[in-house]
Amino acid sequence: MTAVRTVACPNCGGTLEVRAAGLSVNLACSYCGSLLDIARPEVALIEAHDKAARGFRLSPGRRGTLFDVEWEAVGALRRRDSGYTWEEYLLFNPYAGYRWLVLSDREWQFGTMLLDLPEGDDDTVTWRGERYTRDGEASTSETTAVLGEFYWRVRAGDTVEAALYERGDTVLSREGGGGEVNWTQLVPLEDGTVAEAFGLVPLKAKRAVRSPVPSPGIFDDLPTMFGLACAALIALLLAMVLISGPVERASGSVDAPFAATREGVKIGTLTVRRPWQFVTVTARGSDFDNRWVDLDYSLVDRATGQSIDGYGIVEHYSGYDSDGSWTEGSRKGSTLLGKVRRGTYDLYVDAAAHGWPSDPPPNTSGWSSLPETVSVSIEAETGALPWGNWWTAAVLLFAFPCVAVWRRYREENAG
Repeated sequence: MTAVRTVACPNCGGTLEVRAAGLSVNLACSYCGSLLDIARPEVALIEAHDKAARGFRLSPGRRGTLFDVEWEAVGALRRRDSGYTWEEYLLFNPYAGYRWLVLSDREWQFGTMLLDLPEGDDDTVTWRGERYTRDGEASTSETTAVLGEFYWRVRAGDTVEAALYERGDTVLSREGGGGEVNWTQLVPLEDGTVAEAFGLVPLKAKRAVRSPVPSPGIFDDLPTMFGLACAALIALLLAMVLISGPVERASGSVDAPFAATREGVKIGTLTVRRPWQFVTVTARGSDFDNRWVDLDYSLVDRATGQSIDGYGIVEHYSGYDSDGSWTEGSRKGSTLLGKVRRGTYDLYVDAAAHGWPSDPPPNTSGWSSLPETVSVSIEAETGALPWGNWWTAAVLLFAFPCVAVWRRYREENAG
């Protein structure tokens, strides 16, 4: 195909042939695995390895004809990201230049470097009038093994930021690193075609495809998936109601002072009759504005003296600005005390009121100076439902079918 250049490995003394002489700058020694800089007349040792990279499907030096062009494999890379490992082979023809063969999860792709670059954003790009949609999230790819020669400086441990964009079977690969971005068009090739071209033994039946796009069978099952998710949520709600147990209530009130804290006000007594239950404490403030009340609850077990503590707040603000009148906050607030064991409990509260933007001055009456207070009624009850857990279960149950619907929408619009 072209004249070759012969060099000696400075590490082991092995004789190597440079197939793309004048174009390659890196060469991996096939004897010891050392990485050599051959861009200069004197070959420099970049990195020495204990053993050469092994296990590549296509070894450098093999020749084969694809798309009516005879190619020689001059270099091989093994790369990985967070979830996959694959191999990339650099092909060379002195008249056609360089191309890539990529082997990922027993599937081959033929790659051509792009000179007319795609345009777009991180989600979609347009190339030669056709739109491509990103497949999955961008990831960091690391080179783990190098064999053969390359037209740029490459070594194990190099990383690039990579993203894939799909349109049907065609993929555009974007790789960024070292201050530059490279694009490659990848089209699928049958394993039999590659095996016949390069004299390889055909691979066994391929495993599941790498792409995370849900299969048509998953799309067909979407109604069933949503139905099962709804049924599971209903069953979970019924179970929560059954185990929540009998309801008991205790209520009272507290006058929260400004510039002080009213401590240890007893609201009432509750009995938890299940092995454990949730207890909800609900506070409702009287008609107040531009005020808030901090409430510290203590549910004290009469038998042991141990307490379960919680915090609540009621607040309400209003005002007027250039956009008109506004309000914020709520005069009602709820606090959930979780996994209260069976027993009898007294509920105590510490309350302190605050004003916005500052506390109001005390009211003067006769000989005494009494601070203004905010009255708050408090009710506690057993048998509360943990709605936060229920909503978390809802998000988890519906996450996969919702993602599948979104992926199908993307695929249909990309086509």
